[in-house]
Amino acid sequence: MSDDFSFRQKPKGLFKWILQLPKWLYRAHLGFLLGSRFLLLEHVGRKSKNLYQTPLEVAHHDSDRDEYIVTSGTGVKADWYRNIQASPAVAIWLGNHQYPVVQRFLPTEEAVEVMKGYEREHPKAAAKLKSMMGVSHDETEESWMAMMETIPMIGLTPQRQ
Repeated sequence: MSDDFSFRQKPKGLFKWILQLPKWLYRAHLGFLLGSRFLLLEHVGRKSKNLYQTPLEVAHHDSDRDEYIVTSGTGVKADWYRNIQASPAVAIWLGNHQYPVVQRFLPTEEAVEVMKGYEREHPKAAAKLKSMMGVSHDETEESWMAMMETIPMIGLTPQRQ
């Protein structure tokens, strides 16, 4: 992947295949190999009504609420994000387990706090995300808010039986 790659465009070719690799690990019941940093989101296509699976990085796990917070690294135009706006997510896979899920869209103020924590815990990944999306902040609350308007965050709570 070149340094000038941008998530403002849909991934193609080899990079798209690499991004989808975690999906195949989950399907082979090897999701545990990805640890707690990833999950697999199941959602319904807004037009096709087909079931889709999208691997996502977990930006934060709120253990008190058992909520996994993910972000759309490609912004508000990501197909999976637009799908769950049209129809709520169906399920998530955590390790080898699938759970029905309840979703919520984080308000910008809360998303800012989650992203600040993500930057502290994963500075290189956060820097790459911001670079690929062409966003940044100057540490002022206003710039954080503006940045997080373009990086939506979603809370996913598994409904464990």
